[in-house]
Amino acid sequence: MEASLPHLRPWMAWAAHEPLPFEQRLERMRTSRGHFDLGSDYAYGIFDKAESELLGVVALKLGPDADERELGYWLHVAHVGQGLALEVALAVVRVGFDLESLANLDLRTDPDNVRSARLAEKLGFVGPIVDPLSTPTAEGGKRDTHVYSLSRIEYVRSPARRAAIEAYDVLDRRLTLARE
Repeated sequence: MEASLPHLRPWMAWAAHEPLPFEQRLERMRTSRGHFDLGSDYAYGIFDKAESELLGVVALKLGPDADERELGYWLHVAHVGQGLALEVALAVVRVGFDLESLANLDLRTDPDNVRSARLAEKLGFVGPIVDPLSTPTAEGGKRDTHVYSLSRIEYVRSPARRAAIEAYDVLDRRLTLARE
């Protein structure tokens, strides 16, 4: 991840505090696992086919209501622009609506982050709506954020609805997705 920090810092406030010391990284991973187990935030590692290299992370973070989430992601700089973000986002959007029965999913991005805006549009999200001075910056200030949304109604037309994925529970049992 260290090689990606200059790429991530303009968009992700958390990247300003990276790299973390081992103990802090371990604590963050345990906290993330706890949130996953409790059903509040779902963070998934994005790995290469051999499952030996971390390429990024994608997450469904709890929104203001129980049936709303925010889609977040980052990719290692070496894997940007290869369609991986779209592939992963298609799968996670489908999981959100077909397994989690979400009513709405948001994607929040910096107004200058053209790649993330394009991704939201490819997924069928509507927007942006400007959320003024809503996101902390690495320098301690606040910046505007563009919010793209996908409702359950709009999901019907999203390419994510047709994404071919397989999902498994913690006991490695295949989960049945709606519309299979």
